[in-house]
Amino acid sequence: MALVGFDAHRLLDARARGVRFDNVLTVGRLDLCLHPSEVEALDGRLTDNGRPQVFEGYTFGAPADRFLLRGLGVSTLTVLDHSAYEGATLVHDLNTPLPAACHARYDAVIEAGTLEHVFNFPVAVASLMQAVKPGGTLFLTTPANNLCGHGFYQFSPEVMFRIFSAENGYRVQHVTMLPCMYPAVELAPIGTTYDVTDPAVVHRRVGLRSARPAMLAVQATRVADVVPFATPPLQSDYVAKWEGQAATRGGLRGLAARLPLWLRARAIGLYHRWEYSYWNRRAYSPRR
Repeated sequence: MALVGFDAHRLLDARARGVRFDNVLTVGRLDLCLHPSEVEALDGRLTDNGRPQVFEGYTFGAPADRFLLRGLGVSTLTVLDHSAYEGATLVHDLNTPLPAACHARYDAVIEAGTLEHVFNFPVAVASLMQAVKPGGTLFLTTPANNLCGHGFYQFSPEVMFRIFSAENGYRVQHVTMLPCMYPAVELAPIGTTYDVTDPAVVHRRVGLRSARPAMLAVQATRVADVVPFATPPLQSDYVAKWEGQAATRGGLRGLAARLPLWLRARAIGLYHRWEYSYWNRRAYSPRR
């Protein structure tokens, strides 16, 4: 459970845009994994904003507490974990719902590598959603691609857009794909990242076929105090089919239908390789 450079920058970006971090819940005792160039960039940002020396004596993988308290300005930091072995102040198994006393309590909830390890994922994510105050923000960073076996699950953009919907009391600020160099994603800085378009907007599935691992970062604002998943989310392309709103298949699809089967399969397969790639600008927009 660690914050990497992207996480640190987006938390500071959110703070600059007015997101509150007075009372914060982190899922696990978070480490801070920054490379020298990232430390330099973040130190410059904090110094310019009157918060110098946050990284004095910093070593790779050190606890993120000082960055959160001194750099981000967190007043009260609560650490949730399954066990108290890393100093958690709220011991709870996320396979079961958080108690009502934790609902609508925190300005921000930060999760960075726990949800994929919790078997009862819908209960776990619903608990984190309910822990946020209306008007507060939930930050997630979780595996998306080529990390099979790291935890129980890898997650798609589709599930994030369907979870953080108005029906569940949330509004998505961004869903971003983070290409990583290594399976241990913290071992190299993350370069270009890609904001993902909601599949319901492009009327297509938004998938990814990638050579390297990828993480998925989500920021969502709680806009209403409702119980999540009162109606279970449904995959958007199936909803469109059921409602007769599915995109028609013409153009290249129509031409491919007239090809011999072996050639048609190859043409469609090559198209899907492009469609499920970062080159597909309908689905993926470079962020930085």
